[in-house]
Amino acid sequence: MKTRWMKEATEEPTDKEIRDEILRQLMSMNSGSSICPSDVARSLRQQWRQWMPMIREVASEMARDNEITVTQQGQPIDIEIATGPVRLALKLPKQSYGAE
Repeated sequence: MKTRWMKEATEEPTDKEIRDEILRQLMSMNSGSSICPSDVARSLRQQWRQWMPMIREVASEMARDNEITVTQQGQPIDIEIATGPVRLALKLPKQSYGAE
């Protein structure tokens, strides 16, 4: 199904387009939920597989900027060295446990 976000399959998605789609999908989910990078690719282009390296590259930048967390099998991982499927989630703020 083609969404309003999709463009022609041969047109390379921009980093901003990818970043915005990652955030749009994550912000539309329940807190603590995650997505697969392929969910982002599928929503941007019908022929999505060729764009997966770009999706992972933008996700890597977002993780370095502490915008998202990347996990594999439920454990945080550096997406640049990860092989196989990973999940993306919004970075949850650390809880403060100060003295009252």
